[in-house]
Amino acid sequence: MKVIMPTQNQKHFLLKELSPLKNVKLELQSQAIRLQKGFDRLTCLEDIDIDPRPWQKDAALKILRDMQGSGILADEVGLGKTIEAGLILKELLKRGLIKSVLVLVPAPLVEQWKAEMNDKFNIVLHDMRHDGWEQQQLLISSIPLLVRSEERKRKVNERFFDLLIVDEAHCLKNHTTATYKYIYSINKRNSILMSATPIQNDMRELFNLVNILKPGYLKSRKLFKQEYMVDRFTPKNINNLKDLLNSVMIRHRRADTLVELPRRIVKSVEIEMSDLERQFHNGVVDFCRDFYRKYVDGIIPVGWDKTEVNLIVLILLTLLKQNCSSPQSTLKTMKTRMLPRLDGLEDKEKCQELIALGEKITYPTKAIELLKHLKRSSDQAIIYSEYLATIDLLKQLCKEHNISVTVYQGGLSPTEKQVALQRFKNGECQIFLSTESGGQGLNLQHCHRLINYDLPWNPMKNEQRIGRVHRFGQTKDVEIITMPTKGTIDEYLLYILTSKVNLFEIVIGELDSILSYMKNEDESLEVRIGKIILESIDAAEIEKKLRAIGEELLKAKQELQDDSDHTTTILNKIGVGT
Repeated sequence: MKVIMPTQNQKHFLLKELSPLKNVKLELQSQAIRLQKGFDRLTCLEDIDIDPRPWQKDAALKILRDMQGSGILADEVGLGKTIEAGLILKELLKRGLIKSVLVLVPAPLVEQWKAEMNDKFNIVLHDMRHDGWEQQQLLISSIPLLVRSEERKRKVNERFFDLLIVDEAHCLKNHTTATYKYIYSINKRNSILMSATPIQNDMRELFNLVNILKPGYLKSRKLFKQEYMVDRFTPKNINNLKDLLNSVMIRHRRADTLVELPRRIVKSVEIEMSDLERQFHNGVVDFCRDFYRKYVDGIIPVGWDKTEVNLIVLILLTLLKQNCSSPQSTLKTMKTRMLPRLDGLEDKEKCQELIALGEKITYPTKAIELLKHLKRSSDQAIIYSEYLATIDLLKQLCKEHNISVTVYQGGLSPTEKQVALQRFKNGECQIFLSTESGGQGLNLQHCHRLINYDLPWNPMKNEQRIGRVHRFGQTKDVEIITMPTKGTIDEYLLYILTSKVNLFEIVIGELDSILSYMKNEDESLEVRIGKIILESIDAAEIEKKLRAIGEELLKAKQELQDDSDHTTTILNKIGVGT
């Protein structure tokens, strides 16, 4: 038998928690008083950049006031559980009741969480993928990144957290998994677990979640089954179980919130490339694929270290995405980031030839088609592109044709951003050109036309774009226009996202849950798509692999729906939230 001695921090935690019963009771009573006192309102509302809905404020107050800072947020999909968690976190930080926080989320949601906490709550979460995280108090990590790294697990176990937040917490349904056991073992005072589907296959999954919040609250698994389960889907002793669960769980239903928004009208304008554009587009794809095979896969050794290889892969992925946006955007990256790395390589001449070819394209066909569309209506429109070079191209085109435009992008100062935003809101210009920095944190519901000039490979960004206009306060049907170019990844991707998950029509927030149900958590969807292009032999193989991702999305969506139905049926029987 191997005996592992606890670290100093663990000794401190154990001694603190295992002090005489009288002291434990006093500490719990003191904590409850600190949390309850003054929690008749949220003092943080004046410090945040959103106006939370009534049920979101209600959920935050209940967790803080009635549940002593620990609970399960189980609202139905699309009601803003992330906002509720953000309110709780902000309120506790403002009152000085917490200092150290660990947020654990599925890998596809890390960047969204960081952006949402920063933009809406002015909270900076430090990513555990980056050096120096050990010195930070407010941490965020994907669940797989933490659980699969022995070093990270050890360092986290040496700390004590005032608050643990786990999003899409249904991943903790099985208490026998390594993930469950590890997260259960994290030293924490309070926990917030978030899941619209806390019950998927068995009522004991609900027990497992509650046991992370308050170990022993529902007694043992054996006693829970005896006292509260007829079978895995049928509860008994309902009144007792209802009282217990309503003390640790909050669930709002969409039907109870009276959430009704105008319709979304989705249109697709297909673009046919010119011969010159197609030659350039296909040349860039071939160049990226050949370069990846020769140097990244290691057929030709060039002595790059891991950091340089990772950077090269990032540049190749960026080129592939820009290739679906505009030649101007692609050219900018080829000139500034790729060409300088090709000295001494035979690929430099090919890159120079592609640059010369791309520079012959003044305004691509897609830009001309967009111009025709804009001239058909004088209504205001928001046009999104991921890339500044594309934004500059469209700005110049609009100005040449006397279409008033303002630009919103990350390089502007806060004052310049505010001026651009007010010009659009005041009706001083027809077009609001925005990079992804305009996809987060802006309220643009006075406008009802949204044009996706390019299609982000991360579907969360599409949802964020839509959320700027299709939100509370919108009075008109929202027109969403996409502009896929035939024969490009955008065309394949649009087909998958619309046919499999109805990307432009699903409830805001539902996509988070769908992505969390996908089995491949190690890589983001956009990285997977990029690697498919780089590693495939031809277009047929690319299409086949993309369709396989589509089937994954469809399966995840169906599993989410099935679990939502199970959860609703069981919780309705118990009366949770009523």
